[in-house]
Amino acid sequence: MTTLYDIARFCEAFEAQVAAIDHLQPEAIPEKDCEHILLYKKSLVMSAIDTLAGLRFTKENYRELNAQNKKRFVRFIAEFSEWQNGPKISVPYLFEQMARRDLKEGELYHALHRKLEKFEDKDDGAILHIDDVDVMAADLFELAKTEYEELLILKSQHFSLFYEYRNCKANSLSESGGVMEVFQYAQPNYYSSTHSEFHALAQWQLSYPLAHFNNLFACGLKNMKQYFIKADINPYSLVSDPRWDISSAS
Repeated sequence: MTTLYDIARFCEAFEAQVAAIDHLQPEAIPEKDCEHILLYKKSLVMSAIDTLAGLRFTKENYRELNAQNKKRFVRFIAEFSEWQNGPKISVPYLFEQMARRDLKEGELYHALHRKLEKFEDKDDGAILHIDDVDVMAADLFELAKTEYEELLILKSQHFSLFYEYRNCKANSLSESGGVMEVFQYAQPNYYSSTHSEFHALAQWQLSYPLAHFNNLFACGLKNMKQYFIKADINPYSLVSDPRWDISSAS
């Protein structure tokens, strides 16, 4: 068997796993539990992406990065997923975090407020597209006056938020995505929620649908395959799990 053959077999195995996840259809599940099934599917796809990240940034070659799950995951998504809006800063999320911390006096907060004010006339349940509201970090750094504000900007980047969404740590990144989760739009967007207790504007809820998870995985696997080929790396040499051993496969 050649390295190219092993690379193809390895990637096909990953594709089959994620395809099986996507086709999971539990029987007789109450409608109220549907979002939990979506979360379960997302968690499994994220695990597959995380495995690819570990293969790209191995302990032998990236000792420090390999030990830092978030940094390793975010770097892999940034370099391999072809997510065009990944580098953008979530304006609604950043605005909410600044309001929660009562950082309302600076130029950055007022600029975010003015930007979000434009969407106040949207109806409840309306969709706000990322391209219409989010911006690159460089556009906001010039407005930040403190190191802490700059840190909040970086933490509001979609690459970073996607990891936090995975862990459901942030209050404004709850799993319930309203109508967006039900219909599973292909692209991440915002939907209008209730007004925030920390400011007078509408609160926009961020949703990363299952189709987006699958797309990031597909792009990541495609580019990892090219990485293996270019670097002449047999992926089976990077794993110790015997379930990946195909030496006895027909």
